[in-house]
Amino acid sequence: MGLTQKILLFTGLMIVALVGTTLAFTTVQADRLARTTVQEALSDSRAVWESYQADRFNNLKARLGALANDPFLKPLIEEGDEKDIADTLKERAADIRPDLFLATDPFGVVLARADGEPAGQDLSADPLVSGALEQGRPASTLWRQGARLYHAVSAPMTTGEDTKGVLVAGYEVNQALAEQLRKLTHCEIAFLSEGAGQAPQLAASSLAGQASLLLPALAATASSAEMAPFNLDLGGERFIAVQAPLKDASGRVLGRVVALRSLAREMAGFLRFRDSLVLVSLGVMAVALLLATLGARRITGPVRTLVGLVERARDGSYSGAVAVHTGDEIGVLARAFNSLLAELREKEQLIQFLNEGMTQLKRTGDEQATLSASDETAAIKAVSAQAGVQVEKGQLFAGRYEILGTLGKGGMGIVYRAEDKRLDEVVALKVLRPEVLENDPTLLQRFKEELRLARRITHKNVLRTHDFDVTQDGTPYISMEYLEGVTLKELVQGKGALPAGVGLRVSKQMCAGLNAAHQQGVVHRDIKPHNMLILPETGELKIMDFGIARRSEMQADGGLTTDGMVMGTPDYMAPEQAQGQPADFRSDIYALGVVLFEIFTGRLPFQGETLMATVLKHIQEPPPDPRKLNPRLPAELAQVILRCLEKDPARRFQRAGDIHKELTAASSRLAAPAAA
Repeated sequence: MGLTQKILLFTGLMIVALVGTTLAFTTVQADRLARTTVQEALSDSRAVWESYQADRFNNLKARLGALANDPFLKPLIEEGDEKDIADTLKERAADIRPDLFLATDPFGVVLARADGEPAGQDLSADPLVSGALEQGRPASTLWRQGARLYHAVSAPMTTGEDTKGVLVAGYEVNQALAEQLRKLTHCEIAFLSEGAGQAPQLAASSLAGQASLLLPALAATASSAEMAPFNLDLGGERFIAVQAPLKDASGRVLGRVVALRSLAREMAGFLRFRDSLVLVSLGVMAVALLLATLGARRITGPVRTLVGLVERARDGSYSGAVAVHTGDEIGVLARAFNSLLAELREKEQLIQFLNEGMTQLKRTGDEQATLSASDETAAIKAVSAQAGVQVEKGQLFAGRYEILGTLGKGGMGIVYRAEDKRLDEVVALKVLRPEVLENDPTLLQRFKEELRLARRITHKNVLRTHDFDVTQDGTPYISMEYLEGVTLKELVQGKGALPAGVGLRVSKQMCAGLNAAHQQGVVHRDIKPHNMLILPETGELKIMDFGIARRSEMQADGGLTTDGMVMGTPDYMAPEQAQGQPADFRSDIYALGVVLFEIFTGRLPFQGETLMATVLKHIQEPPPDPRKLNPRLPAELAQVILRCLEKDPARRFQRAGDIHKELTAASSRLAAPAAA
């Protein structure tokens, strides 16, 4: 799976997880809220029912009490004429509109009914009638007649202390009542009638089409405590219900009232919102995936380019670049990789350049290799004699090093190629000239200082120093890492101005090695192309000869102070150093600027007929514009060189690392057109 697909998959999963979590959380919360709302409504329904029931009783009592004192009705009751009583009840029923209206004699026997039902029923034992007869005052109760339930009121008809009969009126507990309660409580209402030893019957309900499902559902549900919520399923629709018993005045249970509320209906609004949320989420997911696709391509495009360039680099092709200019991690990675490619291109160019330039050097080396052993021995003797050192080829120097040949000589000594018999490896052996030691007694101490300082610097662009010692006859020497290569001076003399890519590769390595020395507080004080060794096989540069190096700041009472003494090579010497002033890091940076001028133009910035004339030019004359000598030199490189060659140390680069950054930026800018 590619990176783009992984980003899309991750984005999709995050959106799905977010939406799923949101839906799950809101669903749980909505269900909890719905249940709480339903239970509160069901709990309130009992108060509504009791209040409504009380209103019915009070209304009936007020109206029936007036009829009980009707002077026209009492004589009819006394006469016991069923037909006249029935007709009168029907007339009076128009005033109070009861669903049940009857009259009894003083013994509780029904004389007549307004609904036309047969008379003669003995109600004397019924608490509703017996209470009115015995106590002589109205009574009210929930009353069952057959399967029907009524809110009934009885009122005695009396003349003086004589009771002539009882009027009974009632409002039926019917569907109209259930509907009215439903509007008040927002709950479905059902009334069940229950007789002794009989199965419950549905007396009235607001459930409409679901009414027939109620009794089976209640039968399948375990009985619960009064007004305790329980779940009820009607045709797949979930309800929460409570129930309460319906009792008459004597406490006898006549049935039950059940209040129900649908969870599905309660959550209908939320479910619509949830469906809308799902649709919106799907739309958002589609847009998010589209944007994620575009973003992923924008992100992974440079990465894919980077992968392709890595594959090409692995195969040895260092062309191309990642075109990203953002400030994020991708941009940083792109710039770092572009710099790496530029480094590799420059390294490749340098190695090719060295291979081409080494042909003549190898040919010269082959010619030198044809010298006879006696000729080589004579050459070593001649060089050693000129330096005042008694060394011959094959001699075991200091009881450890077998002399194999000469590598070079300078004002302070001569360097031999020798084999370390203890370590069985070839080393470079630097032996100090006797007359130099005689002319400057402090030189031996500085020679020791060279080793001490040089050994503190561990960097791939600094030649490694092994050891320091003195022979039995008092000759001091240093053993160093031996590498076969060509000096930068030889390369410039043989090839002239170096190509920009080759010169940049060389320059950045010089800056890196010099910066490592400066970080250890070491000033080289003799930076010049002669002291820069380049290995043809790898293009790696090594800074050599810290022979006159010293600490950046010496103690006032130190024995190695060289104020007033000119040390270094005049062609590359900083003005303050030429005037005998203390040298610091910026003196090395000036000398480095001279070397940069030379490798990019093929000549030195200041040349005089004498050494003193050259030194005076370094002190007095401004450096020439290197672009006049090499028009192809980029302006930014020319600016770096001229800043290094400022007469005032404060106006130069203050650290070699700063020059390295400028050269690296120049490499990236120069590499961009080539990569494109």
